[in-house]
Amino acid sequence: GTIAIGTFGYALIDKITPMQGFIHTIETLTFSTSREFGIARILQIILHFFGVIVIWFALWTSFDLMIEGQLTKYFLGVRMMDRIKKLREHYIICGGGRVGEHIAELLKKKKKSFVIVEKEDYLTEELTKSGYLILKGNALEESTLNEAGIKTAKAIISVLPETEKNILVILTAKELNQKIKVYSRSDKREYVKKLQKAGADYISMPEFSCAEEIVKRIK
Repeated sequence: GTIAIGTFGYALIDKITPMQGFIHTIETLTFSTSREFGIARILQIILHFFGVIVIWFALWTSFDLMIEGQLTKYFLGVRMMDRIKKLREHYIICGGGRVGEHIAELLKKKKKSFVIVEKEDYLTEELTKSGYLILKGNALEESTLNEAGIKTAKAIISVLPETEKNILVILTAKELNQKIKVYSRSDKREYVKKLQKAGADYISMPEFSCAEEIVKRIK
């Protein structure tokens, strides 16, 4: 509004084009224009006044919101890590997709302590909003599993969409904690034995189970 008033105000008073009026307005708001006279001087004073109050207030508010948002994310992350460090005999869910989220819902109903490991931003944000304890990171990395408390965890539930990645997660988890219980997901029958050799105690194949259940009910 301030810029529009200045643009058309200067265009009418000085009989110049709106583009020239716009440039003159910007120069006025940045205090880089020469002193005006008559009605143009009044408009210049008004623009100076509202430029300082309105525009600088808008810029400061935007900056303040940006800093506040970053600080909020930082302290939320610190608080999450503090809660994760205190976990004992908990479950580590690797993969925050539909299967992982549903497992979290069921564990929550059973009042079991758990942490979800997920690297995708959009999933971590949604899961955080749902109130789950989230660790943003790659479950294939030792450092991430250590941060999730793999050495004090009761079990690890690897439900990443790719079975190959689940195998790598299990191998890494077993290296860090040989006694940990392992639950995994597979999308290919030929990988079941490989998951068992890697150390999986229980393997689920959701897609095949669903297909078999449907076929059983077909008459």
